[in-house]
Amino acid sequence: MVQWKKIKRKLLVLSKALRKFDDDHGFFLSSGITFNFLICLIPLILLLLSLTGTYLFSSREVLNHISYHLQNVVPSLDPEIMEDIMRIIRHRKIVGVLGIGGLIWTSTWVFSSLRTALNIVFQVEKGRGIFRGKAIDLLMVLLAGIFLLMSMALSSAVTFIQSYPFNQLLDMEPVTRFILKYLIPLFFTFCMSLLIYKIIPSKKVNLKPALQAAFFTGLLWEVARHLFEWYVLHLGRFSMIYGSLSTLAIFFLWAYLSSAILILGGEIAYLLEKGKF
Repeated sequence: MVQWKKIKRKLLVLSKALRKFDDDHGFFLSSGITFNFLICLIPLILLLLSLTGTYLFSSREVLNHISYHLQNVVPSLDPEIMEDIMRIIRHRKIVGVLGIGGLIWTSTWVFSSLRTALNIVFQVEKGRGIFRGKAIDLLMVLLAGIFLLMSMALSSAVTFIQSYPFNQLLDMEPVTRFILKYLIPLFFTFCMSLLIYKIIPSKKVNLKPALQAAFFTGLLWEVARHLFEWYVLHLGRFSMIYGSLSTLAIFFLWAYLSSAILILGGEIAYLLEKGKF
């Protein structure tokens, strides 16, 4: 009986979050975040590459990790698109022309759009202002770089453990594959979502609602990623509609759905914060 009440309460929260998502024009907000994400993708990768590749890892290591991460994050990402992205990054002489400041400024746009969207979700009446808001955006870019480093270190540690002789006796390869494919992406999605819900809105959000919303976002994002990949591989007929642009359409659609999941998680954080359930 107690278990049923908990399930009913969670379903009630989700139902109210979906209604508020619609009232806040969540899909419209998601389209704005997606647009800024697509504009900022290359500058953000260039920025992360210039920082981590200069001081901590070689450029080749960073490039390989970014390539591996994008292929895991984006379902059914066409290798040709991945190669085009990597070609732009490899020939990054533009960094020296425009300067690191331009890359930093451009990279913050996606977090600025997130701040605007979450302020609507959390019904913020007064924002932080231009300078404080931009400082938060810069902080999120820095945290994204830290998460990239942590992901690289953790993936390297798992791969190093996998190379030990005793792993051949215990047959640890399925375990390490599961960790690399599922647990590590889920962990970093959860952490990044938590920071987004806790830091970006222009109002104080308590830790407990932010944790619960981040767990929901990370779990839903992982489930949606695998369902979307299955749909694209088995049911989707994007090539019939978009032709040679089908892979781009898949990439844009997944970015759009990811933004919608992030906004929905914000709605849940707001409801839990206000106790409206």
